[in-house]
Amino acid sequence: MSKNMGYILIAIGLVFFIWGLSIVFKSSKPNRERLNNENEPKLERNTAHENDTNKLKGDSFEKFVVKHFDKKYFTIQEWRGDKYIDGTYAVSNHFPDLEVLFKLNSKGISDKFAIECKWRKNYYQGTIEWAKHYQITNYKKYSQSLNIPVYIVIGIGGEPENPNELFIVPLAKIENSTIQKTELTKYHKSLNDAGFYWDFEKKELK
Repeated sequence: MSKNMGYILIAIGLVFFIWGLSIVFKSSKPNRERLNNENEPKLERNTAHENDTNKLKGDSFEKFVVKHFDKKYFTIQEWRGDKYIDGTYAVSNHFPDLEVLFKLNSKGISDKFAIECKWRKNYYQGTIEWAKHYQITNYKKYSQSLNIPVYIVIGIGGEPENPNELFIVPLAKIENSTIQKTELTKYHKSLNDAGFYWDFEKKELK
């Protein structure tokens, strides 16, 4: 066999080798893309599921709070749903969950206040984070603009619809997004009480 023929066979062999590699690469690329595409939606689905779960827990605790107002004296005037899509949401999402009207017709009394409902499964190192700093700012602006008090009703432990502990904290007394367990104790409300009570003389929710 001549040298030229040998070179030709080597060249043909290289062509087939390169062609084979290209086929293997192309066939593996869709698999890699498929795996990547499967992972990304999975992360999104997990995040969406977590948000939905937290929303359900929040809604359940709000219902618990609402059920403990006597309809004879209290009217729920606003119950915000915090709905949004693709980053678009109503301005009212920045406001507390509930606006409540207390009326005692026999004395001609009509008072309004607002409630932000927060349920936490447990404490973390003796504290809870009940909100973000920007939320505190929003709630305080809301309170000042409408000239009505805002209360943070906090449930701890158990389930949202049946917490182990309950606290009523005036927003005016809160400066931080976290609250110490020792600080919460002064705002404890007994779960054995018939329900929420508005002290119209002191203008306090109890």
